[in-house]
Amino acid sequence: MKPDASHHDPRPEYLRSLIQRAGLSQRQAADRIGISERLLRYYLVAADHPSYRAAPYPVQFALELLADSMWRLEKAEPI
Repeated sequence: MKPDASHHDPRPEYLRSLIQRAGLSQRQAADRIGISERLLRYYLVAADHPSYRAAPYPVQFALELLADSMWRLEKAEPI
């Protein structure tokens, strides 16, 4: 998987689906991609909430890689 910022999708619903697909808690996902749990929650709160912050593409890409790698491990496919 190569980074492609033209696929940037900072919607909280999409980011939450990646974390769910990885089978991790928000805390575990934040730890694995190297950000604080609080910052991740800013990205995951509803877009109309006052504390919402749009996730930058590198955060989205890291979550996509995490979800993909966890799926591959679950399916026992070589990475």
